[in-house]
Amino acid sequence: MKLKTTKQFIKQHSAKIFACGYCDLQYLFGNLDPFAYSAGVYGWACDYYDLGGGVILSTGYSPIGERIDYKTLREYEKKAEQIANDYDMPREQRDLRIKHLREKFIVWLKANNQ
Repeated sequence: MKLKTTKQFIKQHSAKIFACGYCDLQYLFGNLDPFAYSAGVYGWACDYYDLGGGVILSTGYSPIGERIDYKTLREYEKKAEQIANDYDMPREQRDLRIKHLREKFIVWLKANNQ
């Protein structure tokens, strides 16, 4: 269950916030539940994922934070999509490979966007 929060609260209580658009990371983060979301006058705005160490990923129609390099974002997402759609592999193994890829993405994100 995710909590409703404000963008202002997330900005005040996070060391670093990264942003990407709606469905830009649907395969890489698809099997994770966000911890919170924000909404505005037009409804849902974005979800928030805790990446550890006070770093937050905001994704949605109106995300907040520093934009992630689109080329790298697409590279990781394409790899995750290939893994997710490899039905010759058991579901547990696909989930584990995506988890490892997600961990590599988070390490890259923290190292290259300080």
